[in-house]
Amino acid sequence: MSKEQQIDLRVGDCLEVLKDIPDKSIDCIITSPPYWKGFEYEAYFNSYKQYLDWCKLWLKECKRVLKPNGTFYLNVINDSEITIRAFELMEIATREIMFKLHDTIIWYRYNQQPANTDRQLTNQCEYVFMLRHTSANIELHKKEVYEALPEMFKTKNVGNVWELPFNSGKQKNNGFGRKETKSKWGHSGFPEQLPTACILLSTKEGDTVLDLFVGSGTTGVACKKLNRKFIGIDINPEYIEISKERIYEHQQENEDDTL
Repeated sequence: MSKEQQIDLRVGDCLEVLKDIPDKSIDCIITSPPYWKGFEYEAYFNSYKQYLDWCKLWLKECKRVLKPNGTFYLNVINDSEITIRAFELMEIATREIMFKLHDTIIWYRYNQQPANTDRQLTNQCEYVFMLRHTSANIELHKKEVYEALPEMFKTKNVGNVWELPFNSGKQKNNGFGRKETKSKWGHSGFPEQLPTACILLSTKEGDTVLDLFVGSGTTGVACKKLNRKFIGIDINPEYIEISKERIYEHQQENEDDTL
């Protein structure tokens, strides 16, 4: 497959687009679903139950398309202000869809802006659930992750607490932080280091990575840099165009560096 063919961006409802992806064809899924209700650019549902029922449908599709030895990284916030309960999605994935929860990664956003209230603590973490069909025959590339992203860990022990700062996109090529953060690229679910770590940990060059809520394309950019194939889905055509622009910008910068 040529470099131009490695990135496959598709506009549409993920439940419809996923039907076109063959069974057991994806090496790794990295995604962060929209909040059920809270921001104008996010999905809206009549109730939280309706949101969870919808989540069950796309989680079932993820189970179908993931290869037998593939890994699914599900990033979910746990926040009372937007009524998202990360562990409720994890329960659906494991008890109803029958994924195996191999590990729970804590994304520690240590410089998160303080909560402007005395009612709650500052929410400084999100969860990344590492889901698989089975924990058998798994090999995590911990050395590669540490060599690429040593700043995520206090020591050379590659653990399940990943220290990645919240930021507003001002740092070049560094991602943006969380969904309600605005940058020149619009809104982004996570900083680039997060999908980079997942990709390095669980895939090799040429593997196929899927993000069914592509947003501003952070996972696609990481895949382009790491020579992985990428399928990105988003219902919003504007975000697909943003993703294309970001990936093209990286490609141009990379070509300039080789001149």
